[in-house]
Amino acid sequence: MTKDLSKQTADLLWFQLYHDILFQLSYDETAKQEMIDASHFYYRDNIKVLEVIEKFENDYRSEEVFQWYLKKSFPYKIINKALRVKDFHQLYIFRYFMKDLTESFIRAHQQLVETSKELSITYREMRLTKDQIKKFKENEGKLVSTNGLLTTNILRSTTLKQALEPTTQIDLVSVLLEIHCDEQNLNSSVIVADNFHSSKSSCDKEQEIIFNSNVTFRVESVRKEEEIWLIKMNASNEGQNIKEKYIKDSHRQIEGLSIEVLFGRLMCDMGLWNQSQYFLEYLLNKSNSNQKDLIIIECSLGEVLQWKGEWNEARKYYDHIYNRIMEGKPKQISNLAFILFNIGELLYLEGKYDEASDYYEQALTVRKENCLFTMIDESCPANYERSSIISYIRRFFRPVVLNFGELVQIYFRWFWNRWFKGLFGRFLSKYMTNKRELVDKKLTPRRVLEMCQNIQDIGRLQTDGRKRSDNLFIAASLRSFGKIFDRQEKYDEALNCHKQALAMFEDYYESSHIDIAVTYYYMGQVLRHQGNYEKALDFSQRAMSIYTRYYPNGHAYIASTLNSIGHILYYEGKHDESLKIFEQALTMLKKYYPCGHVEVAFNLAGTANAHYQQGKYDQFLTFNEQALEILRKYYFPGHDEIICILSNIGYVKTEQGKYDEALDFYQQTLAMLEKYYPSYHASIANTLNYISNVLRCQSKYDEALCYCQRALTMQESYYPSGHASMASSFSNIAVTLIGQGKYNEAIDFQERALSTVEKHNPANHSSIAVNMNNMGFILNKQEKYDEALNFHQRALKIEKKYCSSQKREIAKILGLIGDIFENLNKPILALDYYQQALAIYKTCLHPWHSNVWSLELNIERLSEELGIQL
Repeated sequence: MTKDLSKQTADLLWFQLYHDILFQLSYDETAKQEMIDASHFYYRDNIKVLEVIEKFENDYRSEEVFQWYLKKSFPYKIINKALRVKDFHQLYIFRYFMKDLTESFIRAHQQLVETSKELSITYREMRLTKDQIKKFKENEGKLVSTNGLLTTNILRSTTLKQALEPTTQIDLVSVLLEIHCDEQNLNSSVIVADNFHSSKSSCDKEQEIIFNSNVTFRVESVRKEEEIWLIKMNASNEGQNIKEKYIKDSHRQIEGLSIEVLFGRLMCDMGLWNQSQYFLEYLLNKSNSNQKDLIIIECSLGEVLQWKGEWNEARKYYDHIYNRIMEGKPKQISNLAFILFNIGELLYLEGKYDEASDYYEQALTVRKENCLFTMIDESCPANYERSSIISYIRRFFRPVVLNFGELVQIYFRWFWNRWFKGLFGRFLSKYMTNKRELVDKKLTPRRVLEMCQNIQDIGRLQTDGRKRSDNLFIAASLRSFGKIFDRQEKYDEALNCHKQALAMFEDYYESSHIDIAVTYYYMGQVLRHQGNYEKALDFSQRAMSIYTRYYPNGHAYIASTLNSIGHILYYEGKHDESLKIFEQALTMLKKYYPCGHVEVAFNLAGTANAHYQQGKYDQFLTFNEQALEILRKYYFPGHDEIICILSNIGYVKTEQGKYDEALDFYQQTLAMLEKYYPSYHASIANTLNYISNVLRCQSKYDEALCYCQRALTMQESYYPSGHASMASSFSNIAVTLIGQGKYNEAIDFQERALSTVEKHNPANHSSIAVNMNNMGFILNKQEKYDEALNFHQRALKIEKKYCSSQKREIAKILGLIGDIFENLNKPILALDYYQQALAIYKTCLHPWHSNVWSLELNIERLSEELGIQL
């Protein structure tokens, strides 16, 4: 009974609406027989209960519904269990009995009103655990509900006596509920139990008060009084008020939406997808003659299947609705934009970003042609234009168009910040495929201009008050374009889209709403991709605060937000914390997606990366292989996430020294890129560089040099003016030349690598530090120790200032500085730096890692030479 409905509005709405729905369902002998058959099956091994069921089947009359319920026979147990877990399917099976119960409540309440009997305070004794008492205290001032009918007594002395009776259960404490109520404000939700207990005395009957399950209670106080806990509550009709507002707001967004469809969509929103699907299919079967209802129901079914991850089935519904609209006479064009938009969302999930953009644009075009706005007067003053969508568009689409020719590099949501490459090189962990490339065709400046024009045309239309909900569609469209810009690493443009969508949502809704929370979530994603982890965490937590207010703990929205927070903590170097968050999210996700889902795959990949940073390579591979198996079920073979994870596995196989296996994974990656994106040289070039790293580790220098030179040629062709990603090819060539002992040539290529990053990506401090460190390594090989030391110390300073969470990188530099001091015959300084490096490695690597034991050998050797006892 301690569920906080103030926090979980969806639960409150479910408890309010299910009564209305059950009252409208079929009530006949078929419904009764369905209930009997289900009860027979449920209690098939309980002879005693089966006898009661048979008696019910033969003797039951509607006017006896309360006797059957209150004596806690089989209907009571099944119904209460269904209410506790919100199993509407089970309640539907018992609709015959539930409808009798509801109608009896209405009649009994009317009798209560006619007798003018006043109810002020009623009581109920309970036995609760200490944790349940604590939960009640947490809910002081908030709304709570029951999981069924609540029977109370008007006599405090009688109830208190029952509460103080001894119990054998030592973990339970006695509780007295004191409920203050005004039956005039509770509609038909409270009754006196006259004539319901044939075995009780008349006096007892009049003492008993029953509250229906849709009554809400506000907890006023929870305190200990001598031998008992006293919990004071006020019976409230606030639930009814919230329900009426919810229905009104829903009708503003979707005109003519029936209560039944609204309830089906609510169950979907709550994550009760199987129940929602079952109920909507029931509505679909009984709505054959109503074209408008059919479209809304089928669209809702598509959304349920989309949530469940059954994307092919969802698309069938959307396509069917589209064809129905286009073939209908007259065409219901008002629904067409929503269907096109939903198809776009589905294609986005499938990784078909260009097709998704096409459908978003089609939806906007349809909306522009059919919206019922009035035109803005072009002579209006500037301050009036601020209320128009056009003012939003002008602020951000112009820079999108002007900067469209700038090509950017990919960012994958589960890739770590840096990798070790070859003998010493460490480069950006971004898998350097261009996200703009990984679509079926390029999103050209012309298409962006057309998209802008569509939204601007709608922006010139001003709502007349009745159709302000059209702004929600525009805001959702802006958010969807923001998601695509994010995938293209156009982070500023993505953030602007989300900001404008957020402004429109906040303008429309009177208070915090799920649409606002979803926008916060996507803004957090973009900020994380920008490396602004503090702000990213703030927006993720804002989203979480709204989600937890509406949904019970464990909802899919909450799990996804935990996933995002886990990734943020990971990038901040808080790997232990991120693992705990990922584990928490995975528990929730497995509940919603027992057969797997892409969100589960993202969680597994994030968990894998955290294990990698702890040096747990076997766990990394296990989790990534599980993620890969799931992704292959949902995505086409060349999806960018699949390519990314194959490359990740290839990298760790390289670190493990399993070079043949690493080559196999990289070759799979290369084959996919060449098959699905053959003209995108920038993407292929990065994989060629990864292959060259493995070949170099196998001392196949000529082959390695061939691959990285081929990569450089592609990058020079793709980026004629230069690009930061070319630094990887320059540096890989340098590393390969080192292996061949060609230090003078190597230093030239490494200098080009450093200058390329400093010119094209000066804010990328980590990459600059990596290349400085590489310069130091080569100079050390050339015995230019002072110059080498200078580069390493500069790299160390950058790492500590801008990338302090990258412990392995810092330890690597400390070890290299130790090498130089050895070469300078300064063993004490060398020993100090080796010990600093080892201390850091021990916090993030296994004791048997090669970097750990090589440092331990160096420390042991120098200690013996210096005669130092460690």
